[in-house]
Amino acid sequence: MSTNSSARDVPFPPTIDEHLGERLQDHEAEFTTKLADSIEHSLHLRYQSGEFRRDVHARATGILKAQFRVHDTLPPHIANKGVFVPGKTYDAILRLSNASGDAHKSDKSQDGRGFAIKLLNVPGTKLLESDKDATTQDFLMINHPIVFSKDTKSYLDLIKKSAPDATTLQKITIPFTLGLKGTLVAGQLSSGKIGNPLQVQYFSAVPYQLGLGPDRIAVKYSAKPVIDEKDKDHVPHLLAADDYLHQAVKRTLSPTSATKPVEFKFMIQQRVGSHMDVEDSMKEWCQNESPFEEVATITVPPQDVDSEELNKLGERLSFNPWHSLPDHRPLGSVNRTRKIVYERISRVRDEMNSVPREEPSTIQG
Repeated sequence: MSTNSSARDVPFPPTIDEHLGERLQDHEAEFTTKLADSIEHSLHLRYQSGEFRRDVHARATGILKAQFRVHDTLPPHIANKGVFVPGKTYDAILRLSNASGDAHKSDKSQDGRGFAIKLLNVPGTKLLESDKDATTQDFLMINHPIVFSKDTKSYLDLIKKSAPDATTLQKITIPFTLGLKGTLVAGQLSSGKIGNPLQVQYFSAVPYQLGLGPDRIAVKYSAKPVIDEKDKDHVPHLLAADDYLHQAVKRTLSPTSATKPVEFKFMIQQRVGSHMDVEDSMKEWCQNESPFEEVATITVPPQDVDSEELNKLGERLSFNPWHSLPDHRPLGSVNRTRKIVYERISRVRDEMNSVPREEPSTIQG
């Protein structure tokens, strides 16, 4: 169980790893605190009554039980670093989601898609101060290899201009805030339509440390379906039900009709030069220069996707890249911002919903 603490006492990451290419932005801690304040303000305006929801990825399309099995043989630069112990298997909880902060937004709407992994029974002290004794490790991914902002100040301006109480003039100036590239990437992130969340490749988009000491490296992650197949019989998007993505997951994993589990390759891409900037989350690392390496398999067995107990657990859970062993320390300004914002909003959400703050040790449902 997490310690009881104010929503506003989340400390900014204390160290910057210059060896791995981190660079602190001007006034970054100040802007990050203001960003958390602005998002919290927006949520209080949005949820003046009823259940207090996430600020992003509010609508889940599936809360799933899974297993994460590390390959028996790994290259030396990966083996025995953090969770990547050869042959090790972890129980896991997956949360599939739409990226929007609107929990009622139809699956038919164009949107980004999320894939959050929470490994259970991971020993070792964790980075997040309020969950140091937790036995979980989180990996967060989206269905795009980059994100639309690398600057805390511009993201703060975006949130203010997107708030429920923002003026029309503020909203129409959003493209100027993001810049041309940011606007194009944001459009790509929010314009996707998919047929089945279990048939999509996901990316961490931002980098992470792997290992400790002088041989530590910077990496990015990806999860890709083992079998490259697409649903052939799903209803066309424009005619589909509002929850068609959830229904696709349910159909794929139905215990009465599924003949095999769904599997994902969990892969690592190594940073191989300073030109692969850990602070520039708007630039994709070249896969020709540094291909993704398979290190583990995620197995999602047939199951009751509508399990009430499991879905309640999934909505109560918080996913944060800083729910992490030091071997997997998040890198870059986006991740430093996430530490403050994700933990702040998680605490506020739990306080408003009067639910205990705790990380799971077993899978329920």
